[in-house]
Amino acid sequence: MKIAKELKKIGVFQEEKIENKKLNYISEIVAQRLSNVSELSELYNEIYTEMINCKMCYARISENYAGIVYFYKNNTIYLERDKEIDEYFIHECIHYLQNFSRIQKRNQRIGLCLFSEFKILGLGMNEAIAQYITAKAMNYEFHRVNNDVMTLFTNSENFYKYLTSLAGQIIFLLGEKNAIESCINSSDKFENELYNAFEENTEKILNNFDAILNEDNKLEKDEGKIIKIYLETQELIYKTYFTKICKRLTTTKEVDMYMEKLRQYENIIGKLFNVEPEEEPFLKFKKEIEEKFNKKYVSISMNNSKDKLIIKYGNIFSNMWNKLTEFTRKKKNLD
Repeated sequence: MKIAKELKKIGVFQEEKIENKKLNYISEIVAQRLSNVSELSELYNEIYTEMINCKMCYARISENYAGIVYFYKNNTIYLERDKEIDEYFIHECIHYLQNFSRIQKRNQRIGLCLFSEFKILGLGMNEAIAQYITAKAMNYEFHRVNNDVMTLFTNSENFYKYLTSLAGQIIFLLGEKNAIESCINSSDKFENELYNAFEENTEKILNNFDAILNEDNKLEKDEGKIIKIYLETQELIYKTYFTKICKRLTTTKEVDMYMEKLRQYENIIGKLFNVEPEEEPFLKFKKEIEEKFNKKYVSISMNNSKDKLIIKYGNIFSNMWNKLTEFTRKKKNLD
């Protein structure tokens, strides 16, 4: 009865449970879609098994939702009778799989969210990566999306485009493997990668993802506010990452690799229209950080040259000493 009241508050009115034949069909499609994602390609059977054990019910659902709602408190998916297995469907099933993993592991983590006593940490990042995976499962490609104010790069044009754009940037810098696996399996691997890459700025980035999510979910959202937070977060991501990585480089090969990564990153950032190149934040930063990369390259090269000279002259001295020692030994034998 308590669950029914909570559902009613959010506009979900439960009807009968979905029959086994329909549940089996849904489980097969969802497992197939998600196994299209390369990092999940070997998990078809596991995903199917988890989905076939999902409690699904038909329901009348408020227009605020896209005909489907996952309710984590009773681990149940509610959907309208004519609901297609579209991206919204896949997205809600990912949330079910996250909670399934959490229950199995008996922890307080759902996907990339950590539930503490007073706060949920990482909710925005979790939604961003969940939708990133959903878009990949639907075979959506990354592409440029424009509005009147700016252009951005995303694989989810119609749903959480700002969040998936930022998630795509972070994944470009850190890699997909731990992001996707941590999101589905509710582990802390990706969180650890975030803190290693962005250190003290990690929580600010996570908080900004939350702020974008909160605004994006409003019926009358302020897109100007979202864009402002988006640009602030993007700047925080690239400045923190490339500044910190520059300090960690130890070989000229690494410098070349991250210089190329910086150039590739420029192709996926969001940019405001009508901004002069000299005033464009990323281009200004790129110029500054390239100078630091170049200085790092020269410093490493000089140190390597010194080491080679030390080895070279060390070998010369060693050879002279050996020859002198051998000459002295022979002279003593003659005497």
